Amino acid sequence: MTVERDPIGTYLQTFERLRARKRWTTDTATYRFVALTLGAAGGRVSHDRLEEVAAGLRRRAGWTSPLRSEIRYVVAAMILRRDLDAATVHGQVIATRNRFAEHGIKRRGTGATLAALLLALQVEGKRVPKPHLDRLARIYAQWRADHFWLTDANDLPAAALHAGREVSVESLAEDVRRAYARLRDAGFRRGNPLQLVSHLLAVDPRGADNAVQRFGVVAERLRSAGERVGTGRYDEVAVLALTQAPPGHVVDRVLRYRDRLRSARPRPSKDIAFSLAAGIELAEDSEQAGERSAGDLAALQSIRAILDAQQAATIAAVSAGASAAGSGS
Repeated sequence: MTVERDPIGTYLQTFERLRARKRWTTDTATYRFVALTLGAAGGRVSHDRLEEVAAGLRRRAGWTSPLRSEIRYVVAAMILRRDLDAATVHGQVIATRNRFAEHGIKRRGTGATLAALLLALQVEGKRVPKPHLDRLARIYAQWRADHFWLTDANDLPAAALHAGREVSVESLAEDVRRAYARLRDAGFRRGNPLQLVSHLLAVDPRGADNAVQRFGVVAERLRSAGERVGTGRYDEVAVLALTQAPPGHVVDRVLRYRDRLRSARPRPSKDIAFSLAAGIELAEDSEQAGERSAGDLAALQSIRAILDAQQAATIAAVSAGASAAGSGS
């Protein structure tokens, strides 16, 4: 007898279990993305273990490190999901970030830290091979040459996604250029969010052209369902385009997921609920795809984890700003 899967129920169980013991100083939204990042591993990760790893990241981080902010909880979840030693991974993140200087890449800031983290996770916390760093630098330099006015350190995590892939830098750059141009010509607004989409869609094992087509279809399906598809949702639309199911099924399912998330207390905003629903859909899609293309699936899952961490960093910054404003008042 086959047991019907309930990804939203599983997600909410993890979220509620972790949130029930959270510190009052930690934003609830951060725990929403922690539960998403943990995915199937959520059932075996305790609140105490999450706090222990997050505290260790903060303790070892420098005073200006992004890992002193709430982003450390999502990073801890990324490490715990993979059953890796947190101290070892963090050591490699610092070492990798320091090696960025050899390639003319700035090593400070959230973008550099997330890129170093992703590179370290790709090799299971071991020393990042020099060819991966060389390739990261070449990809980033090419993107800077193509879109100098758009590309900055925030694009380093996306470059890291491609650093270990068996695709030439020239071919990757052409895929990204073509994806950006086709999306722009289709009426999507040019700028940083669209550039991120072109970077993400280039990971699609079915080809960037197929991914661009699916992106347009998913966006149109969402609009037909009464959803606004502004630049703030471009990354979620990209996540949905990278799934395997027909776009119509994907959109219908993600909107049902969003509504179920919105019905649970405490109630998330509509935008956060949509972002979570997109992440859950990608995780489910990847798990059901099984092992037929483990390398590509790992890349897709890494996309979601990086977006989670970026979202948590944004939430933490907004929360800090609100707290400071309140204190000033």
